[in-house]
Amino acid sequence: MKRIVIPFFALLLSTLFVGQVGALQPRIELHYGGKWLAPEPERVGETTDSSDWVFKTEDGKIAIETHVWQAPGYPVYRLTSRITNLSETEDSEIVKDLRIFANQLSLPKESPVVTIRSMIGSICAPEDYSPKDEPLPKGREATYSTPSGRSSSEVSPFIEAIANEEHGWLFGIGWTGCWRAKFKNTGDDLAVELGMLRCNFKLRPGESLLQPSILFAERHNMARREFKTLIHRYMRDFNSPRDSEGKICEPIVALTAGGGNKTPQMMLDTLNYGLKNEIPFDVFWVDAGWYGEPHEVEPYSNCGPMWYRYAGQWIVNTKTHPTGDLLPIANAIHAAGKRFLLWFEPERINPETPLAKTPPFDKQRGMCYFGDPESLAYMEKTIFDIIEKHHVDIYRQDFNMEPTGAWGAMETDEGADRVGVYEAKHVEGLYKFLDDMREKFPWIMQENCAGGGRRIDPEMVKRAHSYCRSDYFIGPKPGDTCFNLGQNMTLNLTPYLPFQGGETNCVANFDDYGFMSVASSGTVFTPTDLDGGIVKREFSEKETAWFKKMMGWAYRLKPYYMGDFYPLTDETTASDAQWCAWSCHRPEENDGFVILFRRCKCERSAFEVELPAIDPSAKYEVEYYNGNKKVVDGKELAKLVVKLETSRSFFLAVYKKI
Repeated sequence: MKRIVIPFFALLLSTLFVGQVGALQPRIELHYGGKWLAPEPERVGETTDSSDWVFKTEDGKIAIETHVWQAPGYPVYRLTSRITNLSETEDSEIVKDLRIFANQLSLPKESPVVTIRSMIGSICAPEDYSPKDEPLPKGREATYSTPSGRSSSEVSPFIEAIANEEHGWLFGIGWTGCWRAKFKNTGDDLAVELGMLRCNFKLRPGESLLQPSILFAERHNMARREFKTLIHRYMRDFNSPRDSEGKICEPIVALTAGGGNKTPQMMLDTLNYGLKNEIPFDVFWVDAGWYGEPHEVEPYSNCGPMWYRYAGQWIVNTKTHPTGDLLPIANAIHAAGKRFLLWFEPERINPETPLAKTPPFDKQRGMCYFGDPESLAYMEKTIFDIIEKHHVDIYRQDFNMEPTGAWGAMETDEGADRVGVYEAKHVEGLYKFLDDMREKFPWIMQENCAGGGRRIDPEMVKRAHSYCRSDYFIGPKPGDTCFNLGQNMTLNLTPYLPFQGGETNCVANFDDYGFMSVASSGTVFTPTDLDGGIVKREFSEKETAWFKKMMGWAYRLKPYYMGDFYPLTDETTASDAQWCAWSCHRPEENDGFVILFRRCKCERSAFEVELPAIDPSAKYEVEYYNGNKKVVDGKELAKLVVKLETSRSFFLAVYKKI
């Protein structure tokens, strides 16, 4: 089988010379009509930063179109593809194992072993988003996939291939469904195959399916940490949501009363507590539990015990909210100059709801199937009407089911040889739903959850922030497992997900270490989860002062995450015996912060880091977490030595060039 080999230096050259997009010539492979094919690509268009290609099968029925775009000034490519049956009268032959990216990358001669570094997905465990290495000597291969149908559940779709300390590649699979990635060391090359996991279908006449987008970047003569900063810049500048003026959407610091099972007065009391005590926040968050036919709810716990039963019935529960809407809290939030976040789960329909028994939803196996135009139109109107009525500023989308079973059942209903069709159409419908929302409500920001961080892939990162990176953060957990996880997720995930959040309801009062561990570019504070604060008891002055202090730090650090992100340690794991550190720097303002954590069983008391972007010849005003301030020589700050006498402690300093 003929493959194309990309020269190791080709991508570097493409960043130096305009018009070198051809350095990345896409290749595909597929099993079609009973045999393997690697169709030759035909270039059908080209600009200074992009090229368009088409692959066709010999029978003339199947065409796969691929658009390749290179980010200006970056060795980073984005490939988007679509497969179409060109026949207007006949089904195609069976398409199997479509590898939408099937290139071979030449290996440096001094690198006999390639290391594949992936990250565990969001499995609601202390190990979420921890690194996992797979060494590939010559002849060995490794395969990764997400059979559940949620793109970052089993494994993160951001996978790195490390040839040596200075050379390697990054692959990001933009597919909010079931994807597959295979890597094989052939000795001279790294063979890479990326595409849908579920692929065994005939296409009907004229039928067309979106395919996974691919993010592809090469690291050449660059250390891994430097590469992570480069990728973070790319993701921030080219793959993050922007507002109606084209500006990058800033992360949020949110106050919440928990779920929508809270009464209007409970919500107002929580909002007013934050306002009266000047606790810094810019968003008020209303989570699950506000919807469904009239029913009594338990109002004290977070979201209540029955929040899931009414998913799909998007009407306001008038037993809890007698006005039949959420305007009492929405209006108060906007009057206070804050933004309103509201939770939805539009793709899941609980079988107990009337909608689940109504055509066409009765055939969709517990989903609102977005591949069906009628179903998508219904859900768009339903959700968009609520957004419009309440002027929802931040739309929060959850997804608490594994969709593969539903897709498979619907495909079986249609007949054999349709595996992957319903998935592809649903995923494309999901993107349309979110994009239509942004078009209708230009002000809106979108937030992506899926049972906690299970849909973090390039396509969703492009559209939405994620402020619930793992459901493991919900409620207290043993030891420091939540806090190690919080540090890990900010350090390990920020290069790919610049704007993410930490939920602090797992933090005990007065635990500064715990709070700063889970705080990130965004932070979510739920005072009602602290022994029923506000809704069951009053907070003491000491508690309120601590909340104000910690939220003040979260709010203060937030703008720095809009700048450059620098990992100061390699990816950390769930271990208690490590240091974990990073910094953020804003080049235009010449300021930033640095934070280091010495975990509870770490025996090493001192740690030295080299802070990038510091001018050794300049002086800096530095403020430390304890409130002390002093002027520091840039040379001293650039090679920072931190000594923490006790374990389970942290160092935080904010600096500005003077």
